[in-house]
Amino acid sequence: MDNDRIWNLIAKKLSGEASPDDLRELESILRFDPELHYSLEALHDMWKKQIEQDASQSEIAFQKHMERMHSMGVDMGNPSAGSSLDEFPDSPNRYQKWKMLALVAFGFLLLFLGFHFLTVQNPVAPAQKPSWEVVTRNGSKTNLLLPDGTTVWLNAGSRLSYDSLYGTNLREVTLSGEAYFDVVRNPKKPFIIHTGKINIRVLGTVFNVKSYPEEKTIETSLIKGSIEVSFSSQPSKKIILKPNQKLIIDKTEIISAPSTSPGIVVSDPLISIEHLNRIGSDSSITETGWMENRLYFDDMSFRDLLHSMERKYGVSFKMNDSVLNTIHFTGSFQNETVPQALDALRLTAEQSTTDFKYEIKGNQVFIYNTTSGVHSTQPK
Repeated sequence: MDNDRIWNLIAKKLSGEASPDDLRELESILRFDPELHYSLEALHDMWKKQIEQDASQSEIAFQKHMERMHSMGVDMGNPSAGSSLDEFPDSPNRYQKWKMLALVAFGFLLLFLGFHFLTVQNPVAPAQKPSWEVVTRNGSKTNLLLPDGTTVWLNAGSRLSYDSLYGTNLREVTLSGEAYFDVVRNPKKPFIIHTGKINIRVLGTVFNVKSYPEEKTIETSLIKGSIEVSFSSQPSKKIILKPNQKLIIDKTEIISAPSTSPGIVVSDPLISIEHLNRIGSDSSITETGWMENRLYFDDMSFRDLLHSMERKYGVSFKMNDSVLNTIHFTGSFQNETVPQALDALRLTAEQSTTDFKYEIKGNQVFIYNTTSGVHSTQPK
């Protein structure tokens, strides 16, 4: 959409002159541009504060002007007590109002350029390069546009950061959590993702990376294009993925082998390459189901499933029973509420002769083993 149109809608909203259709159009634009949304919020706060100050000062000045005219015998009429300054075309309030409107575009531009400083910049030591960070809480997702035009969708409980040198020679980001990348092709400036154990290098492609610190594996799923994966412990060791392939790295299983230097042993996580999981008549990819708010799970332990549900629903699960963790589940959730999801899991658990109940207290969900003959203590 044309920038002039966007600024026009913002000016109308701030001045209170936006029609319902204007507001719906602006809301639609903001829904797909979180950076613009945060900038508008900051601009709205500044506008509101300025208008309140200007209105108070203008009212005082206007009243003094009226009193001065009356004292000089000039007939200024007798406006009713309920009259506002907006009823006088040349009143200070109307002048200030349109003066502010004229500054909206300039102010918006400044806010947009300073967006990261206002919202997502983390303090860093003077010796470090300035960095920007976007964080999503459990129960929320977001998407963002990087300076080169690369689009990133960030899943719940994730963190993406990059520094001020992004795009100078390389395009480097650091990821903790899960994200889907649609990288703008630029052979001269490779795009690199650092996840701790591995580094992913691409020129232009579409793929998903899942690297939550609390999970046992790191997964890289390639939708199209090509990516090169290297290991932090062995930079020379590289794996090339092709479309429809998924690289799984088991962080808990470590293999050791002699390095090229005599007497030195290096350790690497166990790796495997599999095909992407596609299900349904439309061949939906389960690895990217989270983008449609769908949680897929295949032979997943109860505890691991609860961790995934924490990110999806934004709640905290408490379960201290090791017996319940022996149950494995396969299925998916999309629009189910927390009680509906847990009730469905209970039906599956009963088929394995294990039962549980749950208790919801605010933002916490307590899970108890109610299998006959088993005493379950309250989770802490």
